[in-house]
Amino acid sequence: MPTIDRQLTDVDRVVLTRVMDLIIPPAGDFPGAGGLGLAERLERASMRYGRLRSGLLTVLDAMSLDIASRIEGGFAALDEERQIAAVASVESDLPIQFSEFVELVYETYYTNSRVYEHIGWAGRPPQPEGFDLKPWDPTILEKIRTREPFWRGVR
Repeated sequence: MPTIDRQLTDVDRVVLTRVMDLIIPPAGDFPGAGGLGLAERLERASMRYGRLRSGLLTVLDAMSLDIASRIEGGFAALDEERQIAAVASVESDLPIQFSEFVELVYETYYTNSRVYEHIGWAGRPPQPEGFDLKPWDPTILEKIRTREPFWRGVR
């Protein structure tokens, strides 16, 4: 559970890392969101956006209050099936805050250079090296050019 001054504890960071991996799991030999070590970056990003920070803290608070987690000695001690159930419960109980949390996870993950490289994202503006365009066909405008103006002239 975050501290009284709303800072994450080491336990929160362990839970955060695991939940990030449940939201964006590893794919083949590529690690999930938590496995990439993005928890600290996510925490920093959350400080820039109050709404997302609130979602993060609320979700972590709720995860720490999960009864199964408390009985078993913490979220990390649960098996994956029970972790997923705990996350689903938080999502169901706090849909807005959970959505904000997921947005933060996605923003952190999909702006990481290793993810860009893995998914083949160029990471640059599409032009001037972008997509090939068909040559312009001026005949597209022929019908428009034959129309009478339907607007009033400026005086």
